[in-house]
Amino acid sequence: MAPLKRARHEEGDVIATESLSSALRHDSQRKRAKVSNGESSSRSLQVRDDSPSSSSDDAGDDDDNDDDDDDDEEMTPPPGTQYEIIRDAGFKHLEHTEHDDYIATQQLLAKKHTPLTNCAAENSIIEEIQCVNFMNHKNLKVPLGPLINFVVGENGAGKSAVLTGITLCLGGKPSATNRGSSMKSLIKTGTDRGMLLVRLKNQGPDAYRPELYGESIIIERHFSGSGSTYKLKNTAGGIVSSKKGDMDDIVEYFQLQVDNPMNVLTQDEAKTFITSSTPAQKFDFFRKGVQLEQLDNDYKLVSESCDQIEVLLDESMGDLEALEKQAEDAEAKKKIYDQHQDMRVEKRVLRNQLTWFQVEEQEKELEVRKRTVLETQRKIEEKEKIVNEKDRAYQTLDSSVERASEKARILGEELLPIKEEELEAKSKAEEADSEVKKLHQEHKESKLELETAKQKARTIQGEIDSEQKRIEDANGGSLNRKFTEIESAKTEASQAKTEFENSYGEMQGLVEKSQFAKTAFEKEQGPLAAKRKEVENSRNRLREMQNERPDPMRGFDQRMPELLRRIQQDRGFLHKPVGPIGLHVKLRDPKWSDILEVSIGNTLNSFAVTNKADQARLQKIISSTGILRTQIYITNPQPIDITNNEPDQHFMTILRMLDIDSEIVRNTLIINQAIDQVLLIDDLEEAMRIMEPRSMPAHVRHCFTPNPQRRGWGIRLYCNGPNYQNSAQDYVPPYRFKPRMKTDGERRIVLQQEALKHCQAEESRLANNFRTAQQRVQEVERAIQQHKVAQGRLKIRLQKAEERVESLENEYNNLDIEDGYLDSLKAQLEEANDNVTHYENAYGATTLARTEYNTTSLSCKNAYRAAKKRVESHEKLIADANQKVKAKEQARVIALGEKNTAIAQAEAYKVEKQEAETKLADTETRVEEYIEAATQICARIPVPPHETRASLEAKYKSITDQLSQYSRKLGVTEQEIIDGYAKAHELLKSFKSRRKHMEELLRLLKHSFSLRMKQYRSFQRHISARSRINFNYLLSERAFRGKLEIDHKNRLLDVHVEPDETSNNKKGRQTKTLSGGEKSFSSICLLLSLWEAMGAPLRCLDEFDVFMDDVNRDVSTKMIISAARRAVGRQFILITPKALGAGVDNHPDVSIFKLKAPRDRLQKSIPEMINPA
Repeated sequence: MAPLKRARHEEGDVIATESLSSALRHDSQRKRAKVSNGESSSRSLQVRDDSPSSSSDDAGDDDDNDDDDDDDEEMTPPPGTQYEIIRDAGFKHLEHTEHDDYIATQQLLAKKHTPLTNCAAENSIIEEIQCVNFMNHKNLKVPLGPLINFVVGENGAGKSAVLTGITLCLGGKPSATNRGSSMKSLIKTGTDRGMLLVRLKNQGPDAYRPELYGESIIIERHFSGSGSTYKLKNTAGGIVSSKKGDMDDIVEYFQLQVDNPMNVLTQDEAKTFITSSTPAQKFDFFRKGVQLEQLDNDYKLVSESCDQIEVLLDESMGDLEALEKQAEDAEAKKKIYDQHQDMRVEKRVLRNQLTWFQVEEQEKELEVRKRTVLETQRKIEEKEKIVNEKDRAYQTLDSSVERASEKARILGEELLPIKEEELEAKSKAEEADSEVKKLHQEHKESKLELETAKQKARTIQGEIDSEQKRIEDANGGSLNRKFTEIESAKTEASQAKTEFENSYGEMQGLVEKSQFAKTAFEKEQGPLAAKRKEVENSRNRLREMQNERPDPMRGFDQRMPELLRRIQQDRGFLHKPVGPIGLHVKLRDPKWSDILEVSIGNTLNSFAVTNKADQARLQKIISSTGILRTQIYITNPQPIDITNNEPDQHFMTILRMLDIDSEIVRNTLIINQAIDQVLLIDDLEEAMRIMEPRSMPAHVRHCFTPNPQRRGWGIRLYCNGPNYQNSAQDYVPPYRFKPRMKTDGERRIVLQQEALKHCQAEESRLANNFRTAQQRVQEVERAIQQHKVAQGRLKIRLQKAEERVESLENEYNNLDIEDGYLDSLKAQLEEANDNVTHYENAYGATTLARTEYNTTSLSCKNAYRAAKKRVESHEKLIADANQKVKAKEQARVIALGEKNTAIAQAEAYKVEKQEAETKLADTETRVEEYIEAATQICARIPVPPHETRASLEAKYKSITDQLSQYSRKLGVTEQEIIDGYAKAHELLKSFKSRRKHMEELLRLLKHSFSLRMKQYRSFQRHISARSRINFNYLLSERAFRGKLEIDHKNRLLDVHVEPDETSNNKKGRQTKTLSGGEKSFSSICLLLSLWEAMGAPLRCLDEFDVFMDDVNRDVSTKMIISAARRAVGRQFILITPKALGAGVDNHPDVSIFKLKAPRDRLQKSIPEMINPA
């Protein structure tokens, strides 16, 4: 609410007009006052406005005509309204004008002889006016002094835009300026929007809200073709408000009165006022300027209110008589009613007994409820004992399962080296068996080669014998035989070479196979080591789960308990923070723990508050504890309705998977994590089908599902791209730390055991793959070694074949037909014999090696059988151990089921107890309500022990029926008699009270109206005298004589001026007979005299000297400056098209702002056109 309008006080006894404005203004709701002759006040005012009045236009050029005009002015006024008759009081207060003028003269003389210093006011002063795209100005900025300001410029320079801008920026209407019908019409041509700015001084003890605006208030009005808006800014330029009402409060507070035509006299009004205004128009200007018209309207409203109240009081007399009659009838019925008071007393006693009987019934039910609660509590204690026994049995079995599992695990770990020994023994046995088979093959080959060599030797020997015989018989055919041998040797050499080259290709294939086997072997090493580490971590995690004590803070920072303690001890929070959030969340199914811990992330470590102050306070505490990455959310604790924003009920969401014990935590997770729109689906294929972009359910953001390929990992499915048309997925790694959300510990242990078994199975599979890869590497290496041996033999065979070819070719070349062939046969025989010897040695070596390798192979097979037997024996031990583990686990499951059954029974009894306690509380509340209701009827009374509810109700009904018979005779019920009696007297009392209040209000209004009428007439009397004396005083500045006639009865104000001191005309001449300069000077005197009577801090006048000659203009200007200096603290803004006289601008209280001529702004001079540079 804006501060109240401040009051200004002038010197002397007359109060300034700002302080006389009434608070009863409702211009849009004016009512017409009663008229004495039956006509409305509007009709009376219309008649008065149309009545003839004297005017300077009817005056003649001589004194005789003036006298005739005076006679014409004294016409009988039309009948006035009742209010006007009271207001004017026959105008008796205006009959002593000589005395009033004498008092005003004394005040003026006293003021004249009192030295006054014109100093600037501390506020309500316009410091600057700026016009942007307004009228003919692009950007006009006019700084104004605090006292006297002259805005000088030629015609068309845009001087009037200054006053127009001030009027419009301070809330005036465009039509009131006579410059345009709307703000749109005042926008500079070629632009589409404009702006006006007024800077007001705002200092001193009565500044307007200085803590908000500072030492200056900036008012901006922005306007365009679509309308206009306001901006109120402080000294620094910051926007304080954009409401027009706030601007109106500022204008009202400083009493700037821009809508007062005498306060801001525009160019058209100034010309009319100075040159051609009639006495009636001058009187209207006078009444509006000194606020007599506004006061008249306000007091008329008070008079109308009094008339309306009197009418209401007259009309209410009939209602008062009717109410008094109604009260008398009710009182008569009440007397008849009182005659049966004894029966009513007995009825009241029975009613009271029946009331407290109902209370006793409820109290008996309350005792039953209490016994039920106690009995249920006893059963709960019994069940809790059973729960403890079952828990101890379960713990014993659990320890037994742990020991059996550990034994099975150790046996499983011991099996690995035994299996490795078995595999190694098997590999050695297979290798030895392979060598034995190979040696058997070599033995067979050696035996065959030996027989071939012997057969060859025998053949050669036969050939030698044949050759010798042939030589003896004839000498011929040796060259052909030698040639045949050469061809046979070449064929054998070529075959050996081909086999040798093929062996290189086979060797390359074996090398590549070896590299592939080694690569596969190395690949199997990493996963196996990682899986063994994972098994160990899983085993450790299971051991920690089984051994750890319940600790809700285990998953949070170790300094979290200290933080919670400090929060609890701090008394400065408006509402205690809630957190960490994970502490208030319980997971229903632990299998989703890793996925939700990772997806919700650091939010589980965060806190929630309800306001900014608590957030800042909590942040300081968290910073002092040194806990990092702890967010603080500001959340409204009111429940969020997600009924229309969550997926269908058959889908599992994160919100439905969680039990949240705090509404603010629920709201925080919904807002920041959208837990109500994230699905949880067990099967990956089902999840992918549901998250298909074309068929994805409504209100779903994304979906989580376990990764079937990697246990502990999860997959996030969602849609992206334009219009979410593309499917996408991310992998969610397992959570490597302790969980922060609460969950079922037993279920977590079972899930961890399943995870450990799965990891162990994976480890066994990877170990088998590892051993298989290792065996492959060994087999390939053995194959490479064997191939190298075979390759060496092929090389030797090739060399021998090539040497034999070369030898035969040499023999062929040197063959002596006579004896060369025989020598060749002999050489072949020798070679064949050597081969026989060689193969005999090889055959013997293979025989010995076969015997040796048979022994070694038998030893390896025995070692393999022993290792295999050890493995089978150990596997039997492991199977027995696993069977024991399984049996113990089954026993533990049974024990856990029994424990859970006992817990469920205990919980059921607890629920039953809660229900019983709820019913007990409801019964206690009902008993209290019954007692409270019964106490309102009467104090507690004992109920006769022999009475029952039925007997009391029967007696109560009997008496009620008897009383009802009496009531039917009266035509109304007992309660209606009582209520009617009370209501009739209450209505009568209330009506008399309201009537008395209205009479008092009427008396106060009439008293106030009477006082205000006296003040109005006193103000009217003194303001008229003050204006007349000031007018005469101002005329005397130029040795003029004159008289200001203010006729309130006929609503005329006329001026008589005699510029010639030698004239004997005491009355003076009318303004029509004056010259233009004299007429303008006298009008300026009239204007200044009216200004002197006004109290507004701002006076504006546009082109006051337009019709004056230089002499009158200089005199008028000095007179205006002199009058302005006597109006201490007032700001004057005067517009003139002509330059001021010499010496005017030498005074510090005078500020002159000169506007450039249109030519100066839009055209160039001839020298500028000649020399544009």
